[in-house]
Amino acid sequence: MEEEIAYKTAPKFFEQKIARKYKNYRFILYCSILGTSFMFLSLTFSYFVSVFDTNHKDIELVPLFYWNTIILLASSAAIYYAQQQFEKDNYTKYKTSLIAVIGLALLFIFGQISAWIFQFMDGNSIQHPTSKYLYVISGLHLLHIIGGLIFLANFVANSWSNLKEYATSIVYFTDPIAKSQLSLFGIFWHFLGVIWLYLLAFFLIVG
Repeated sequence: MEEEIAYKTAPKFFEQKIARKYKNYRFILYCSILGTSFMFLSLTFSYFVSVFDTNHKDIELVPLFYWNTIILLASSAAIYYAQQQFEKDNYTKYKTSLIAVIGLALLFIFGQISAWIFQFMDGNSIQHPTSKYLYVISGLHLLHIIGGLIFLANFVANSWSNLKEYATSIVYFTDPIAKSQLSLFGIFWHFLGVIWLYLLAFFLIVG
């Protein structure tokens, strides 16, 4: 309520305040990305050290992991498309693209769980010294996906009332908060896509 009053009475000051606020958020996000990257690099390095020069069983990924990669990349493209439509004030395509991101994220989550089941049925149990790394590392990545999806679902829920009609959407597209939140989510989501490509390539080469 206070932010709405500030935005109506002093829009330029309000936008500057929001810009400073989300600049700090962006710095925190970059620090989180750096920490998360280090975590996944450490886990993959630990896996590499544990199987180096040993007669370990090669991990043969089930094809579903490749399909899930395409789904995740498609969701990343969808959020980029949503950002473009936000800039163009195209509320129909903007809403559609946000729904597409949520749908693709849910499909990715379901696909990853299904891939684990098929991987387990293929003889790669959680007790196996090399297979367990696949489950743990991909599981941590999936937790980040779920966290991002929760944020996006909350963002869409809060924005939906302003996107029901074209008239109200015009005001929404001038909101610096919505623009900043969408930008931060886009950075985080693209990062998760890059991390998954790295993990997939790692298991294909080292596994």
